[in-house]
Amino acid sequence: MEDKKKKFLYRILIVNLALLAVFVVLFSFYGPILAATIFENEIGLIAITIRILILGIMSFFLYRKWLRQEAIYISDAYFLFATFFGIFTWAKVYDMIYNPAVISGLFETEFILLLVKIRFFIIIANLMPILYIGLDAVLVYIDMTTNKDMKKKQFNKLRLRVILIFVLITISVIVLAPTLGFLNLVSPFITIVSFVSIAFMFLFMYKNKRLSQANGLIIGIAFICFIASSLIRTILISTNIYYSIIAEIIDIGVNLFMFTGFITKPKYAR
Repeated sequence: MEDKKKKFLYRILIVNLALLAVFVVLFSFYGPILAATIFENEIGLIAITIRILILGIMSFFLYRKWLRQEAIYISDAYFLFATFFGIFTWAKVYDMIYNPAVISGLFETEFILLLVKIRFFIIIANLMPILYIGLDAVLVYIDMTTNKDMKKKQFNKLRLRVILIFVLITISVIVLAPTLGFLNLVSPFITIVSFVSIAFMFLFMYKNKRLSQANGLIIGIAFICFIASSLIRTILISTNIYYSIIAEIIDIGVNLFMFTGFITKPKYAR
């Protein structure tokens, strides 16, 4: 088991080092071009840097918690939660290039459209670990409404099909999006529906006492708060780009609240 843990640890490190190398290259190439825009809002830069550090620490803590278990599987809640925060961390690093590139006006529309599409690909990837856990609600519902218990293997196949369909539909929409206007119109609908669905899944599992490693009530409420914070972010930034500092602070609060749900067991599991 220790060898297995070491292999997983090395793989996690390799993935993160590879991503670090990619972003170092991107920053070395685009950093000088976007430097003026990046440092124009120094407070916002500090806020997003703090958020990256907090998200990274959350991911590290959950990976550590996962690796300390006697038996580890990539389907474990702690691994999936850690991966969620890990992807989220790198998404915010990407935002340090994405946001200045969009604001600066130095690039052509086609390039900005590409950056926006990449950003939404990251969002979809970030949802996958949480969606994987959340779909357990489907199994709970099937058990409640039918006389036959669905076997775990059968349910896993169903879960993978649902995730595959979701990924194919969302990726197709993003890839085929012809303009920024179209993507900006469709993408909020996809993300809001996804967040609402995930929130409902966790609340449903909490109500039926089917999630023992985390507090589904807190997670469900946190995702609802995440929707609200996203709307607030949009309003603030559209009013004044410098209000992004307020948006980051709100998001940090939501992330901490969500993290509390990930590490807190519900009363029925204590």
